[in-house]
Amino acid sequence: MPRVIGIRLRAGLCRSALPILALVAMAACYSSSYPRGIEANVALVSDLADKLADYCRTDFMLHGRPVSSEEMGEFYYALQKARSFAAMTEKSAGRPSYQRFGQLLDAYQGFVQAADLYRLNGKPGPETLETLLGRHQDVKRRALLVVDAVRAEPR
Repeated sequence: MPRVIGIRLRAGLCRSALPILALVAMAACYSSSYPRGIEANVALVSDLADKLADYCRTDFMLHGRPVSSEEMGEFYYALQKARSFAAMTEKSAGRPSYQRFGQLLDAYQGFVQAADLYRLNGKPGPETLETLLGRHQDVKRRALLVVDAVRAEPR
């Protein structure tokens, strides 16, 4: 009986330690390649901003049907993923690229939320669309600023 208890105890410790080890390994990967990680996140946000702008231009109609809330989830998920990267690399907060990355994420979040409200409102209007496309351009401009900053930083 004591042998069974010992095995269960070790198995329980291993199960609880695995998620912690995975997080440490993941953080090490991100922190050791900050430039690559930030550029990948900027590319993801920038590409999704383009896709969202296309949705705005078509009044959120896709193949003759409205874009669903579930489909909008990919834009929010990318934001969450990018914010997680920022949290994991917070030791880089003094870098200009990190600060600009935060500004990019704020602009992207504003664009996603405004576009989602536009979608839910269901009343397309040229003024609102123009404002949304302006937000898209702001996201694209900020993405370039982040990439320029990270490439100018010492490696």
